[in-house]
Amino acid sequence: MKISQPFLIAFLLCFASFLAPTTARANDFSGLCADRAAIERVYHAHRLGTKQSFEEAMPRALLEQVVRQDEQKEAALRKVYGVEITPAMIAAEVERINTTTRAPEVLGEIKHALGDDAVRFASAMARPILVERELRRRFDNDDKLHAAQRREAEQARETLLAKSTVANLREVTWQLTPNVARLSKVESSVPGATDSTLESRATSPTEAKASSKAYTNEATARLSQSLTAPDQAAPGKEKLYFEDLDPDLQKVVRVQLQKPGDVSAVIEMPGGFLVFLAKEKNAATLTATSLTIPKRSYDEWLAQQSKVNP
Repeated sequence: MKISQPFLIAFLLCFASFLAPTTARANDFSGLCADRAAIERVYHAHRLGTKQSFEEAMPRALLEQVVRQDEQKEAALRKVYGVEITPAMIAAEVERINTTTRAPEVLGEIKHALGDDAVRFASAMARPILVERELRRRFDNDDKLHAAQRREAEQARETLLAKSTVANLREVTWQLTPNVARLSKVESSVPGATDSTLESRATSPTEAKASSKAYTNEATARLSQSLTAPDQAAPGKEKLYFEDLDPDLQKVVRVQLQKPGDVSAVIEMPGGFLVFLAKEKNAATLTATSLTIPKRSYDEWLAQQSKVNP
């Protein structure tokens, strides 16, 4: 019978946990620091440009701080959200890393630096990544934590609907026509691609909702880049294409900003709440102003949790 790698990793992690129970985690701290140093050395070696020696860039005190913070994150995930990290979850994360990495050579170097030990790799590499993702996802979508910021965004929306002025609005102009450069790239890489391939993405849906679950961090980054560049229309600046936004966000904006003066619903993103006010729209461009209300700081919240639950 052939045993799958995720099952084998899960078994090894369970076995390791049986031999070294969680009450002995303090004894493993130096080992975790050593493994984190091994991982960081690989990253440091691949970092381009002028750089400090590894010892200067990552002193022992910083390594210990990083490892302790990983433990604090897992404690917060368990105590605040009731999520226990299981061997099966870690095994699945190892599999995800192995199958989706864009730098297999670097990944191989990291594994070799950890003695080609599957348990060490799972504990020092996969586990912190999994914990960070799970904790951050729950924090971003925790309605209670971000209730005050949502109320502020709702109040700003009401002010805009009343035709009154709201401070800190940023302007952005999106090109509604297809990105010709991207279209050429698609045509060269995908046989049979045509203008309709991209134009089909711009079809207005009959309805659209604003939901925190629908948007990715990548979409937030793209939108933030648009809204934090007041000189984006200056000569030589790259054009911003509507099609580059997250598809679900496109639907909301396209449906709710039909004409000048239209105000969008409050749109929840992983990093904050957005409200749009349409200024100008034609066949080629859509210009709008936007208010961004950031959510609570993840780092500050995490620091508070470590004080409450040391």
